Amino acid sequence: MERISCDVLIIGSGAAGLRAAIAAAQPGMDVCVMTKGSPGKGTCTYFSGGVMAGSPPDSPVDRHLDQTLQAGRGINRQDLARIFSEEAPHRLKEMLDWGMEGQLRGGYLYAAGRPPIWGKAIIQCLLEQTRKAGIRFLDGMVAADLVVEGGIAAVLAVSAESGMPLTVRANAVILATGGAAALFQRHDNPRRIVGDGYRLALSAGAALQDMEFVQFYPLGLAEPGYPPFLIPPGVADAGRLYTGDGEDILEKYAITERPAAERARDALSRALFMERFRHGRDVWLDVSGLPESAWENDPFSASTRQIFGEKYGAAHRPVRVAPLAHHVMGGICIDSDGATAVPGLYAAGEVTGGLHGANRMGGNALTDTLVFGARAGKAAAAYARRNFPERSAGRITPETRLQPPTPTGDKNETENRLADIRRIMWEDGGLVRNRDGLHRAIRRIDEIKNNAEADSPGDRPRPQGVVELQSAALTAHLILEAALKREESRRAHFREDFPDLDDKWQGNLQVRLHENGKPQWRFRPVDNVE
Repeated sequence: MERISCDVLIIGSGAAGLRAAIAAAQPGMDVCVMTKGSPGKGTCTYFSGGVMAGSPPDSPVDRHLDQTLQAGRGINRQDLARIFSEEAPHRLKEMLDWGMEGQLRGGYLYAAGRPPIWGKAIIQCLLEQTRKAGIRFLDGMVAADLVVEGGIAAVLAVSAESGMPLTVRANAVILATGGAAALFQRHDNPRRIVGDGYRLALSAGAALQDMEFVQFYPLGLAEPGYPPFLIPPGVADAGRLYTGDGEDILEKYAITERPAAERARDALSRALFMERFRHGRDVWLDVSGLPESAWENDPFSASTRQIFGEKYGAAHRPVRVAPLAHHVMGGICIDSDGATAVPGLYAAGEVTGGLHGANRMGGNALTDTLVFGARAGKAAAAYARRNFPERSAGRITPETRLQPPTPTGDKNETENRLADIRRIMWEDGGLVRNRDGLHRAIRRIDEIKNNAEADSPGDRPRPQGVVELQSAALTAHLILEAALKREESRRAHFREDFPDLDDKWQGNLQVRLHENGKPQWRFRPVDNVE
């Protein structure tokens, strides 16, 4: 088995991972980024809307803070939210100073990309900085296992194509693997974003929180033969949203916040889900008569006119719409520098929890990657530098505890099982939940997991499929179990059998893995969060 070492290893090459690498690349530090594919590509950043929220120059940062806390419905980590709002303007300006193509308007930074890869400009800018810093990349490698012992980290990676193993020993590790929205049948994430970072963090001894909170974007194109395109809030708000019977959706469900797709994502997503998937009625968006000014409302909207308006036909006829799984608010518990409870293990970006609470304000996801990517990278480098002499003095490494991925049937069966997980999560674990459905979903997910583990090797799937099935099954179980435990409805988490907000649930569900490998849960009120 090939073995390499570095001072700081970052797993993931989206904006969080790249920004962390740049911050960690201090003089004398050997920084390495591991990525499943080519650096930056296949990440949520690359396929994002490219919109980063901040504060306008003449506006106090408390406005952004208040909006972030309001979206999170009382369970955000306030220390993270305050740091976030204070540092956001500096991180956005930094991107422009580094030469990113885009424009700053109203405190928001819009990357000058083109659909569906608006975020390409962000990735290109950050990759140029990593090139200047001399950062190494391990391309086409899937992180299968992570062990941290005595402050030393070891990662077992396998080639996504050949399956050849590689062990990486690092003085600090930063998880920046993204979320898990691709666990749902309809989503707008790259298909391989299924929760790898959550599994790695738990196996290393870290805790997760808020896994029940998954954000859905309400207005995804649902026309047969077209991809699930994300329709900008500004364009949608200027049009008309209605059922096949002509009922106005916003009026029918008493949704008053505007733009609804940005300010009322949870309520509007549930409304469309009920109409389309519970009652079997199509929902239509008509923007065919919009004037030029409506499309030019903001750079994000303007950039979609050619593909959404002309290529997909929305400028000339009504189109069907339905929700898409978009973002996971929950994730790894971190402090303000991205450190977990495991010495030497850090995390940044969507894989973390705490900042967004029960729902995420539009535009905050990419800003999160920049703010906490920079903080995690700086802190991890400081940790590695501070502890390097002691840790390199002949201690036993934890490499012998690494577990290689176990074959799970043939490659077709692995893909079928991932498809089953997506269908189960969409039907019973997504927008509208109840006790019976959650119990049913947990049983079905656990059957998939157990059957996969019991399989004998056949036509072995590629290692990436094995790892991703393991990540998907564990993450799906955690989302479902957290949703079952939280007996209330709060923003992105909605229980039909507990439809009201309940103050006794104003806190965070946290989970670790017990010694026996089973999830161990606890509830922490917001006034008692570390």
